[in-house]
Amino acid sequence: MEKNNKEIVLWHEFDGPGDTSIEVLEGICKLYTERFSVQITPQVMNITDLTARLNRIKHTRQGPHLAMVPADMSSYVDNGLYSEVPGGLFEDVLTEEALSTMQMEGVQYGIPVLRGNHLVLYYNPEIYPSAPATWDVFEEAAERLTAQGIVPIGADLQQGYWFIPFLTAFGGWPVQNGKPNIVSPEMKQALEFIRDKMDQGVLVSLDGSTGLLEQFIDGKIGAIICGEWIYNHLDKHMNDRLEVCQLPVIEGQQSLSMSSSIGLIYPNFSLTTEEREDILSFTRFMLSDECQTLWTQGVQRIPAQEQVLHRLSATAAPNKRMILSLLDHTRPMPTYPFMIHVWEALNAGLTELPLSNPEQALKKMEQTLQASWGALQN
Repeated sequence: MEKNNKEIVLWHEFDGPGDTSIEVLEGICKLYTERFSVQITPQVMNITDLTARLNRIKHTRQGPHLAMVPADMSSYVDNGLYSEVPGGLFEDVLTEEALSTMQMEGVQYGIPVLRGNHLVLYYNPEIYPSAPATWDVFEEAAERLTAQGIVPIGADLQQGYWFIPFLTAFGGWPVQNGKPNIVSPEMKQALEFIRDKMDQGVLVSLDGSTGLLEQFIDGKIGAIICGEWIYNHLDKHMNDRLEVCQLPVIEGQQSLSMSSSIGLIYPNFSLTTEEREDILSFTRFMLSDECQTLWTQGVQRIPAQEQVLHRLSATAAPNKRMILSLLDHTRPMPTYPFMIHVWEALNAGLTELPLSNPEQALKKMEQTLQASWGALQN
């Protein structure tokens, strides 16, 4: 028991009341602490704070032993001083496809714990008796629903990740030939489309972790584009008033979400410290059958470990099975180092869009990208 004075600090995001994952994470940390006499201390913060703190490590040299983050945060490798994970260490429990979600240029900087992270369409069957498979359904219902004080569809359109399904429906993608690709005709079409639909009252943009969920649960929005990660929260509050389907077809083209994983990274070169073996031991514990099952049963998340995933697919309720099957209709999130600048530029443009117009929003994206990524290229 002499190891009891050891402490491993884990940073994790907390995304408001809908984020029920924290309960499972805290439970797993407690289990490990009890069984292995190594104190695992989770420290939670919102995603903006987590991003800022990881990116400051290069200057502060202050960081946790571990952080549980969306896979694209693997790209903060230089600022966060991430340790490289030795190849082959977790190949017995994770597929190459799962591992690749947290590789940067072929190097493993993180270990996936959960898969998915994709957007789906949640709809209220009392408002839409059958799955609204195309955007036309929202247009056709708009007059009737507006008269009842119901918005046809909602999303969080201040966030780049939520905007991707609109971009893909117009044939766009934020990366081309290994470089950012956001100033494009497809981007302009997607921006014009959402601005147009917001002006018409067909589409509403609300905060994805608060207002969007509250209004959907209250029956004030007929359908929402939101992440698979929120399913547990919606399921608990809505029961039979909740159905899930594929993202809508827009002007004849299928919207596609990105997908990725959420996993552990090792900031401030933590795998070179004397805590290395404890950190790797905790990582393996997170991938154990027991812990992966806790995520699926406790908060209905998608496990990274293949065997548990197969078991879940076979036994899940219809809505959950639909969410799992929709993973096949996604594109993997790019993990290039420049993606941090792409997301920043997308968010800046989307914040600009309701204040001015699509041309200005596109210009804002271009200026933001030029100021951050462009400056690094010169």
